[in-house]
Amino acid sequence: MCLIVHKPAGIGVSEDLLRAALSLNRDGWGLMGFAPNGRLLLERHAEIDEEAVIDTVRRYEPAEFVLHLRQRTRGGVGPHNTHPIRVSTGLYLMHNGTLGIPSRVAGMSDTWHLVTDVLRPLAQRHRPLFLDNAFHALLEVGLRAENKIALLDQPSRRILLLNRAQGAELDGLWLSSTRWIDRRLLPLANAPQPQERSFAANELHFV
Repeated sequence: MCLIVHKPAGIGVSEDLLRAALSLNRDGWGLMGFAPNGRLLLERHAEIDEEAVIDTVRRYEPAEFVLHLRQRTRGGVGPHNTHPIRVSTGLYLMHNGTLGIPSRVAGMSDTWHLVTDVLRPLAQRHRPLFLDNAFHALLEVGLRAENKIALLDQPSRRILLLNRAQGAELDGLWLSSTRWIDRRLLPLANAPQPQERSFAANELHFV
């Protein structure tokens, strides 16, 4: 399902939260946002290195950014399915959840299909739509509650969160869900979505 974390400028992300999230989302990670001087921040990595993620998040603490930790549902693991995905010049997208969109290219995720077959052609013809609140509301109508989208628009220096009300607030951060934060590593009080958990080796029994 993946996890999206929006971090406002100057807010820290605890190492415990990152490790608990990475425990259940290990199929790639990416980051998009703005440094304090307005410089665009973009990172995409097809493999998870916990220490690299933690170091990057710590280094960018002064910045506003969105972090995407991928758990593969549809499509293969690799750079082509790692977020953020470029929609058009200066416009990038992250998504979590699953979409009922036709799969045209084997191995490519539903997010890739949404961007390639729907949003990119639309952006090429009607780029201002992506900053229009009415268009955001229309997109939300087509998203189930578990689906969240983060859009970054470089020219306006804006980060937009669709289906924001279906996420969770935690220590100044916005989380797309609490489900994929490992409750074995970081149990959360009053989590809006029940947390999944991993199992230690001594808890596994094979028959």
